[in-house]
Amino acid sequence: VTILIGFVFGLVFGSFFEHFIHKNFLHHTPRLLDQSKYIKSMCLGHSVSHHGNYIPDKHYTQDKTNKEEVLTFTKYDVIFLLTGIAGLFYITSSLIRHLFNLQFAYLPPEVIGATIAVIIYYIAYESLHVIMHVPHKGRWLRNTFFMRYLNRHHYQHHLIPSTNLNIIIPLADYLLGTKRSLPKEKYVYADAIEEQE
Repeated sequence: VTILIGFVFGLVFGSFFEHFIHKNFLHHTPRLLDQSKYIKSMCLGHSVSHHGNYIPDKHYTQDKTNKEEVLTFTKYDVIFLLTGIAGLFYITSSLIRHLFNLQFAYLPPEVIGATIAVIIYYIAYESLHVIMHVPHKGRWLRNTFFMRYLNRHHYQHHLIPSTNLNIIIPLADYLLGTKRSLPKEKYVYADAIEEQE
């Protein structure tokens, strides 16, 4: 039960964490960190390069104009993020257990559940984002109702980057007021599967 509670917490955390990173690091550079080349490169790589190469109504899916554009985080980013999040879960769990006089655990089940959820969330984030922009990689999945919903949600983000900051679970978009529906006349662009050369 504790693992399941941790797992659900991890999915909710994933939605809000994705929203936070997307809004504050991929589309803006926080003022306190604007001297960091690494942080600046995250923002430029996403807001300028990714959004500039995957233009709605023209090149939202991969073609010869944007074939070399990177769609995923580097393995170093992934290791840093997942290790940091697991550490944060562990510290939070230890503090809560201490405050409520619960038994200390070297490997708390809630941390295991939350960490598994975040890993699954991240894998889904990377995989589905690639399928949205490179449809031949997941044509069978792209045609499902679930994937069409997520793709339309993400297409709206490419139209107006301050909206629909979640890719996988748009809970944070709904609760933080950044959810916008894609206009129906744009469905044809979002749903199109372009043949690859």
